[in-house]
Amino acid sequence: MPRITRRQALTTLGALSLPLDRLFAQTPPRPAATPVTAQPLADLAADLPNFQPMMEWLAREHAPRLSFLDSKWTSLETWKAVARPVVLDRLGYAPAAVPLKADLISREERDGFTLEVVHISATPAYHIPARVLLPKGRGGKLPAVLALHCHSGKFTWGHEKIISAPDEPAVLTEFRNGTYGRPWAEALVRRGFVVIVIDAFYFGERRLRVESLEATRVFSEAKEGYTQAMAAAPGTKEWIDATNRVCSFYEHHTAKTITATGATWPGLHVWDEMRTVDYLLSRPDVDAARIGCIGLSGGGFRTAMAIAADPRIKAACVTGWMTAFAHQIKHHLRHTWMISTPGLYRSLDLPDAAALHAPGALLVQQCRRDKLYPMSGMQAAVDRLTQIYAKAGLAERFRGTFYDEPHCFKPPMQDEAFAWMEKWL
Repeated sequence: MPRITRRQALTTLGALSLPLDRLFAQTPPRPAATPVTAQPLADLAADLPNFQPMMEWLAREHAPRLSFLDSKWTSLETWKAVARPVVLDRLGYAPAAVPLKADLISREERDGFTLEVVHISATPAYHIPARVLLPKGRGGKLPAVLALHCHSGKFTWGHEKIISAPDEPAVLTEFRNGTYGRPWAEALVRRGFVVIVIDAFYFGERRLRVESLEATRVFSEAKEGYTQAMAAAPGTKEWIDATNRVCSFYEHHTAKTITATGATWPGLHVWDEMRTVDYLLSRPDVDAARIGCIGLSGGGFRTAMAIAADPRIKAACVTGWMTAFAHQIKHHLRHTWMISTPGLYRSLDLPDAAALHAPGALLVQQCRRDKLYPMSGMQAAVDRLTQIYAKAGLAERFRGTFYDEPHCFKPPMQDEAFAWMEKWL
């Protein structure tokens, strides 16, 4: 089929007439492979006890209607032509295009790679700060990977979570060692990939400037953290901790404000990821046919949504953020506002949306001891993706693996992800 642009998809969405009563996807049976023990949640009270029956009813009423597993879909491309515009519409963010421009801010030679700092034009309102890691001793056009940092409630850091700096504070090194084990963007570039790391909106260089808040208007819930941040020396552990607490509270207000404009936070992130792909494709040292994406946690969700929206990404690894949402309702919806995509669930669950990546190769890594999601939700998502890829005749292009770890992306997991990129890019 001819490829349509994101804006064309949004324009034509209103003309689509979807027989929703016939598009309910049947929940597939769980494959016998990869047995997993579910977390014992039945004996725990619901987070919203008296609302729980209503929430379960709402989830049933809004069960996804547009899964490729529905028997009405026999062609992957036909399904994608209908489903991708729905995703783009629910993301609610398609700003006016601006000419692609990237300003080189600095260049630094590191052990085995060169680090460039660039600012990528995104919209008339902002640019995207990015770090581009270029492997040394490699010629020609190279595969490139978007390396997406996590959320983790650490707003003062963006790219710093996965790229080291010689003068970084000990608290940052400690965080990275606990979550990642190493600065994994550096490990990936040394395997011959161009790696790009952006500061997601609300992190690092794009964080809420707590120091710019008007003291008399700081919300009472954030007043103590604000006072402590103002009293601490910038960059110290005390300043980092206090600033993160203020940013954590203001995340709610930021989400409300974004929603009030008619946009969504995931839509903003996906746009920036797509703009980053635009930039990569403009580089003479990048092979346009070999673009990948990897992310943990919030970065995993961003990866899942980016591959749903952008077919130029050919291989992906979603770590620590792939679940069936109906399994989350009772105990596991204490997540960031950055994953809220209003109205998407009525059409597509997260694994259904990520399956728009097919025939792109998708690796999903789950952590058995991850307390952010019920095991049943993680397993259901892997099962669903397994069956979608099998139905499309692409079984070898999906893999779901489980690690006996808490929420993390440690070196053995990274090595599997890197090998996946080497195989499919």
